Amino acid sequence: MFFFFFLLPVLTILPMSFTRWSIVDKPVFVGLGNYIRMFNDKFFWKAVSNTFYYTILVTIVLTVLGLLLSVLLNQPLKGRVLGRVFVIMPYVISSAVAGTVWKWMFNQNFGIINSYLRQVGIPPFSFLTSPQWAMPSIVLMNAWWSVGFNTIIFLAALQGIPEELFQAAQVDGANPFQAFRYITLPLLRPIILYVTVLCAANSFQMFDEAYIMTQGGPVGSTATLVYRTYNTAFEAFRFGDAAALSVVTMLFILIMTTVQFKVSGREAFE
Repeated sequence: MFFFFFLLPVLTILPMSFTRWSIVDKPVFVGLGNYIRMFNDKFFWKAVSNTFYYTILVTIVLTVLGLLLSVLLNQPLKGRVLGRVFVIMPYVISSAVAGTVWKWMFNQNFGIINSYLRQVGIPPFSFLTSPQWAMPSIVLMNAWWSVGFNTIIFLAALQGIPEELFQAAQVDGANPFQAFRYITLPLLRPIILYVTVLCAANSFQMFDEAYIMTQGGPVGSTATLVYRTYNTAFEAFRFGDAAALSVVTMLFILIMTTVQFKVSGREAFE
């Protein structure tokens, strides 16, 4: 599985990135030409900026929201089983379906969100047509769609914490916030690191949401590295350039994951 779905594509993409190939003719070796042209392209750096902006924003939102929801759903409250079902339910649908539904909801003319805003006297809001708000709108959709996955991971970790620790803290006079700060968070550090790395790596490869909801617009504000790779390969038919973009994207993910482990990994596992 590792060979066919990771190693083989990497071994195929890497030599392709040093060629000029439009799939209808033979590849021509161009050395570092694709990389030089890519690093001199302002649209490439715009895609890099968009990708990092989305990755940082969605990782923070999904990690914090997933942790808070898991703490809430771990309490002995009525209806918590139903609450867990509602939280995880959106994740069972595909990102394409989720993106399509939220694109309709965000529509400035007939979307349900703007419909409610009109009823309270607020003018329609341009969620997906504003360069400033298009990416946060995609983040909001992604939070609704995928926060259930993180919630389930945190919930499983919370249920592995011995209840005796909280009982001892309560006897010592600790309030719920102190118990969360000094017991729950320290014991969840390895899981927080795992969730953060997983969210960052997945978010860096975001494509479906931008393709379906905004087509990379407006004015390129949601065009990520993977979206630009798709356009370069399947619209411009420059497969050598697209391969170079893929290699750089993979290196970005590798560096970002390594930095995360270096910064927080040692502390998490102490």
